[in-house]
Amino acid sequence: EGKGEGKGEGKGEGKGEGKGEGKGEGKGEGKGQGKGQGQGQGQEGQPQGDSQDQDNQPNQGQSDDQSPARKRIEAAENKMRQAQKRLEEANRKGAADEQQKALDDLKAAKLELEKILRQMREEQIERVLAMLEGRFRKMLVEQIEVYEGTVRLDKVPDADRSHDDEIEASRLSRKESGIVLEADKALNLLHEEGSAVAFPESVEQMRDDMQQVAARLARAKVEQVTQVVEEDIIKQLEETIAALQKAQKDQKSGKPRPGQAQGQPQEPPLVDKIAELKMIRALQMRVNSRTKRYSKLLEGDVEETDRPDLVEALKRLAEREERIHQVTHDIVVGKNR
Repeated sequence: EGKGEGKGEGKGEGKGEGKGEGKGEGKGEGKGQGKGQGQGQGQEGQPQGDSQDQDNQPNQGQSDDQSPARKRIEAAENKMRQAQKRLEEANRKGAADEQQKALDDLKAAKLELEKILRQMREEQIERVLAMLEGRFRKMLVEQIEVYEGTVRLDKVPDADRSHDDEIEASRLSRKESGIVLEADKALNLLHEEGSAVAFPESVEQMRDDMQQVAARLARAKVEQVTQVVEEDIIKQLEETIAALQKAQKDQKSGKPRPGQAQGQPQEPPLVDKIAELKMIRALQMRVNSRTKRYSKLLEGDVEETDRPDLVEALKRLAEREERIHQVTHDIVVGKNR
């Protein structure tokens, strides 16, 4: 009898105060108190009350200031839980209503998110276009200075050129190398942005021409071959700046981009397809024009030291032609999308 009574009280209030009166108070009391305290703290030695409080506490990391889209998603989740509960209760009509409400909330949240993402994308495009225009304007100013310096040196007859003229040619070469670095920065920005195809190719070809000019100026080669390339660089920079200005104007006007399908959720590109095709056309015309000019120079009175350079330049133009063809194909198949 004493044994049964001790166990009953222990479960309810800490295993009682002993195993029973008949079996010895000392032994029963010690055992009863030990078990009572242990059970009060939980089976694993962890306070049960604290565990429940932790489960019921709200997530401290959640912000009260949530976006409309986030609130709509949470509302949809709540309605889906209600729908699941109704299904479990076999109330299928009510569950269908809750599921429809959840779908409506999810659609609204999706539209809100698409709007936010599109606004962010438009702001990103504005920043990139402005940065690129500023960089190309700086390159144009410096390129014109290099070209004018090259023309001045070319007016000095070979027999009259001094060591100072060589130093000046070297200075122009270093300045041209600085323009190459600016072109590399612009090219990295375009590659990171990722939506344009012809634009990066145009800048790459322009950078190649700049490197060629820097190498020729380092050898004090300031004659017509160098000037032809410099003139093409200046023209290409002017065309690039004009294209960037038009893209910024179209962006601010908010009108749909030419060449884009209406009603599609795809992100707007940095420049539209028409602008890309215009760049390809300009690249092709530049290759054709330079090929003719180099051919005339080879047929005419040109220094023997320049002939290998011209032959190599013609080979590079053939490679450039193939790259233009590849870029055109990439735009047609939508590789940048």
